[in-house]
Amino acid sequence: MIKKIGILFLFVPAAVLAAGLFGMIHDQISYSVSNEYFTKFKFVQFRLLDPNVPARVRAAEVGFLASWWMGVPLGFLCGSAGLVQRSSAFMWRALMWSLLVIVIFTLTIALVGLGIGWVRTETIDLAGYRGWYTPHDLKDLRRFLCAGYMHNAAYLGGILSIPVAWLFNFAFRLYTPKSI
Repeated sequence: MIKKIGILFLFVPAAVLAAGLFGMIHDQISYSVSNEYFTKFKFVQFRLLDPNVPARVRAAEVGFLASWWMGVPLGFLCGSAGLVQRSSAFMWRALMWSLLVIVIFTLTIALVGLGIGWVRTETIDLAGYRGWYTPHDLKDLRRFLCAGYMHNAAYLGGILSIPVAWLFNFAFRLYTPKSI
């Protein structure tokens, strides 16, 4: 059990790194959806205003800074699911695979959010977006809102990935041999 606890604590930094890398990739996609979401919102929010740094690099920076911290709760909550494995070797293997499951699941939910945003913004009533930050000088409000839908859905996907990781770990245990 001591080895498994050690693995759990090693998994957290791996989850932090995976969450940060996910954010970098996610924000490259959402930058393609709406560069204004970054130039008029996220770059200002994160104080990444240096025009000498390419916008795509700053978008990747925003992605890392906005998501690395999700790796801490996900690392502990999803990592603790690995404790159900029969051995520390199986636990490590299951947790490494679960990172991939978490990333794919979260990206899928983010893309579903983008799709929902696209449908919901076919016609836009700004009163329905009172709680959203929408700069007055946007060239493409619809794309800006769609990027927002995608970002919100990614956080939801991260939260929902916790029970998905637990289910994955139970299935992994069920379908692995009794010993390694």
